[in-house]
Amino acid sequence: MNRAHWTAKLPAWPLLQALASDRPMESRIALVDEVDEVPEALARLAHGKPA
Repeated sequence: MNRAHWTAKLPAWPLLQALASDRPMESRIALVDEVDEVPEALARLAHGKPA
C-alpha cells in the first residue's frame, strides 16, 4: 500500500518488479494505494492479470 512511499520515498516496488520480470511471480504482485483497492487487486491477480 502507498504507491508514493514504495516508488519514490523507499523505491522497493521497482526492485520487486525487476526481480519478478520474466518469472512466474510477475503476474502475482500488486501495489495499491488504499485498503479498499485490495479486493480488486487480488481478483485481478487470481486471473493472472497485472494489478
